[in-house]
Amino acid sequence: MAEALKPEKEDPNAELSVERVLLACASCPCMLRAIPKDVPSKIDSLESAMKEQNIPMEWLDQASGAVRRHAVAILWQLNRQRAGLKEKDSALDGATAQHASVAIQIATKLLMQAQMLFPHQRWVPATLAVARASALVANQLWSHTDLEAQVLMAKILKAEGLRRPKLRLEAVCEPKECLPNAKVAVKVMLLRHHRGYDGEEPPTPVSPEGFYEAYWLYVAGIKDDPTVPNSLLAAQPMVVKDLNDSSIEASCGFTAPAETGKYKLRVHVLSTSVTGVDLTVDAEFEVSDDDVPALQ
Repeated sequence: MAEALKPEKEDPNAELSVERVLLACASCPCMLRAIPKDVPSKIDSLESAMKEQNIPMEWLDQASGAVRRHAVAILWQLNRQRAGLKEKDSALDGATAQHASVAIQIATKLLMQAQMLFPHQRWVPATLAVARASALVANQLWSHTDLEAQVLMAKILKAEGLRRPKLRLEAVCEPKECLPNAKVAVKVMLLRHHRGYDGEEPPTPVSPEGFYEAYWLYVAGIKDDPTVPNSLLAAQPMVVKDLNDSSIEASCGFTAPAETGKYKLRVHVLSTSVTGVDLTVDAEFEVSDDDVPALQ
């Protein structure tokens, strides 16, 4: 999976699609080992049903054989809650339903591992693409923006006593001007316009640690040369423990470059568990020479 999603030499900062991540999951050796080639599932019928619903599937042509079948199985699990596919999903034979279920379970585990691995590799496009794919797979939904999928996501959250996130992201570098190799911090604020909860009592936290919401904060250093990979400077969670909080804050520290000049950072906040959370804002700082004359 890492090999399939690592930065490309020609364009290392190109955005990676969710479909590419799903295809990487389908081609993993663990997927091929867990699901036999001769499993008697009717995956072809799932592909036909999705084509009838005009679901984009051209990306599947990049694969063949077992990999393509597993990719179709994953895609089915993400789309089966569509109004036009519910009836067919409820009528699936046992082998086909199990194939799709096992495929999405393995994809979930692979994505959880990738969420930890790729930030350590400092791969910005792969880290962001995995986060976007993870939210879809976690909820078995097909889109971050489609209205029908958004309504289903809102229902999932409502069942847990939560509101659909309405967020605004702000970020600033402190100090905005510094000396070479000085310490710089990115101050990040996530404004929660959906604060509060419905009902007389707050719902039960969704995690044992008492979190109601959790987001991933990624800070990338943007290179002037597009052939040089952008660098991931920070990756850390931002959590909500009180639903009445109007904002949550985070700070990421790093060492400024030795070379003088203006530098741009790109701050991302995404969710790996809720669809539609994908915010980006830029921040800048400048490295200047110390123009104070040396003591004689």
